[in-house]
Amino acid sequence: MLASHRTGTYHGVMHIERMTDDDCAEVSDLLRACFAWLADREGFTDRQRAFLVGPRSDAATLRAESQTRPHLVARDDTGAIMGMAAIRENEIARLYVHAQYHGRGVGKALFRAAEAMIREAGFSEVTVAALVENAAAFYRAQGMHEIGRQPYEPDIFGDRQVVLLAKSIDGAT
Repeated sequence: MLASHRTGTYHGVMHIERMTDDDCAEVSDLLRACFAWLADREGFTDRQRAFLVGPRSDAATLRAESQTRPHLVARDDTGAIMGMAAIRENEIARLYVHAQYHGRGVGKALFRAAEAMIREAGFSEVTVAALVENAAAFYRAQGMHEIGRQPYEPDIFGDRQVVLLAKSIDGAT
C-alpha cells in the first residue's frame, strides 16, 4: 500500500495503492461512469461519448497500460475503488474520481501519490493535460500552471483543446 490516511473531507480511511490485474474490471467501470458523467456535464455528442467509454476504458486496455506505466487506485475502507490515476513518465496521464466522491479529497490524495511517484522516479516536473476547465482548475489548485493548449482528437472533438499544465517538484532523486 502506498498510503493510508484519514482525510479532512472523506469520512473514513482512504487507501492509495497500485492497481492490480484483479482491479481492471472495477477500474474500467469507474472510468466509464466518470466519462458518462463528464459527457452529460459537457454536452458531448454520442460519438464523443462512445470514444471516451469505448475501448480506451476497457479492462484489457487498462491491463495492457498497467504493464508499462503505474496505475494507482484510491479505495474506501470497504475496499471499493473511488478513483484512479495513471502515470506515464512525468505525466499524470489519467486521474478520475467517481462523481459521488467529488470534493472529498480523493483526487487530491491521488494527485499527491502520483506526484510522489514521479518525484521518486527522478523527474523535476509533473505535467498533465486537462480535457475540461473544471479539471484544469483542480490542477491549478494543486500548484500547477498552464503552459499551453493543444487540440484533443480533432476528428472526434473538433475544436476542443486540452489545457496543458506543469509544476516543478522538489526533491527529485
